[in-house]
Amino acid sequence: MSPETLLALALVAVYVADSAHFLAIGEALIRTRSGRTAGLSFGWPFELAGRRPFIPNPLTPFWPELRLVWTPSSAGGAGAAEAVSAEMRAHLVAVRPVAWIASVCAALIGVVAPLALALGDEPLFVAATLLCLALSAAACALTASRRKELRLTGLPLFSTILVALVCLPCAGNLARSVAAQRRWSVAAAELPALGFEGTPAATLRAQLQEALGAARRVLPQDSAAHSALSEQLRRLEGEAREPD
Repeated sequence: MSPETLLALALVAVYVADSAHFLAIGEALIRTRSGRTAGLSFGWPFELAGRRPFIPNPLTPFWPELRLVWTPSSAGGAGAAEAVSAEMRAHLVAVRPVAWIASVCAALIGVVAPLALALGDEPLFVAATLLCLALSAAACALTASRRKELRLTGLPLFSTILVALVCLPCAGNLARSVAAQRRWSVAAAELPALGFEGTPAATLRAQLQEALGAARRVLPQDSAAHSALSEQLRRLEGEAREPD
């Protein structure tokens, strides 16, 4: 296999690997579509070092995922889920321009550049790389200018920008990286109140019950966390018996 082919494969592999999430117990990932919450994932069914991996669709970097903490300690008062949902929508609006620029970077470095290498078209490869670098710099500058809206400052902001500038395949995931820096906390039983378009409430409750049951099995039965999870499971089971 030629060095050009290896480099082309490496560019795609780095892009896909950089988009991966590794979810611990008590974490979930919210899929988005056009600025709205569209689905919930607790990761793939197997674990790596105690975490469940999840790789989003590599063709949709313009729809970044949101991270959520649903441990018992995250329980909020009445209306907490509605407030979090509004914050998520505002966050997606703030990250949207970054997402579109990053998506062009992903197309250049993940599609155009590998094809140029495979075809032996060196001028096209250089042009795609330089354009990706310029767009990455623009996206990073936009991220820095929106740091207050994104609530991304200090070391997290610096490291996110540095990675996007140094690793061009990672620039295609800049919006995903920015969106994942912030994490929201919602009680597990309140997650259906976030509103997921296209996901029936019954399906969402079944996912939650499975995730909560798996988390409860690894906790000591006499612990406060076990009791809190049991209470939230009872709430979900009660809601499941009520008509939607």
